[in-house]
Amino acid sequence: MLLAAVAAHAGQEREIPSESITLPHLQQPVEVLVDRWGVPHIYAKNEADLFYAQGFYVARLRLFQIDLWRRRGLGQLAEVFGPAYVERDKATRLFLYRGDMKKEWEVYGPGTEQMFQRFAAGINAYIDWLDEHPEQMPFEFKHLHYRPARWTAEDAIRIRSHSYLYNLASEVARARVACSSGLKWDEFRMKLEPPWETRIPEGLDPCLPNDVLKVYNLATQQVRFTPESLTNATNQDCRSSANDWASEIPAESNNWVIAAKKSATGHAVLASDLISNIQNRVFDTSSTLTRRLCT
Repeated sequence: MLLAAVAAHAGQEREIPSESITLPHLQQPVEVLVDRWGVPHIYAKNEADLFYAQGFYVARLRLFQIDLWRRRGLGQLAEVFGPAYVERDKATRLFLYRGDMKKEWEVYGPGTEQMFQRFAAGINAYIDWLDEHPEQMPFEFKHLHYRPARWTAEDAIRIRSHSYLYNLASEVARARVACSSGLKWDEFRMKLEPPWETRIPEGLDPCLPNDVLKVYNLATQQVRFTPESLTNATNQDCRSSANDWASEIPAESNNWVIAAKKSATGHAVLASDLISNIQNRVFDTSSTLTRRLCT
């Protein structure tokens, strides 16, 4: 696989840095060109190599992040971060998909399982590459004294706790208002758009237990690092700094449009951002802070 950086400006005459990596299981050569904004563009001659290279390159850029997501989703945090995460892992595992995987793959459409298999194989290829180049192991793994786990295609499908189901919390809040003050007062908490008159079904008691969302919240909350959880930290300063990383940042989402007459191509552009919390990058930023604290 050839990795190369694209020149910052068209026509600019300078040597373009490149790197060639020999990987097993690639059927044909693959090129990954990184543009001036740092965005990789993968060129492969077949779909299997395309997803394999994507998995490899995602792991190269964000191995700690995706390893953390995988452990969070599968309920395997306590395995590396200690007993502070046991209850959370137990809650998360209640949300794992346990149905027939063959039928589940079929729901996603033909070829999907093969795509996931190749993507997971690419991630694992990068972990294998790190075994031969331990000096390239991401800082977070060195600091926390554990190794990244290898993936299976089923890992991404079985995880069901990464979704943000805000409506559940909203319905529980509505039920609590209805229980304490009456449903009419919920209009002051949240205005429904378009206008809608909510009614409590006959026979339904809106007075829910106080801890009705306990398991759900444990299973879906972001990973927090605390002094107690980082039992393998290298020194007390590093453990203390963990509190600074734990702030929960609300998720937001937005859409934006560029009119055809204002775009370079003459076509309208619609961008729809996914609901992706900025706290997914908290440890990325904190790693820089930790380097300063612990070196």
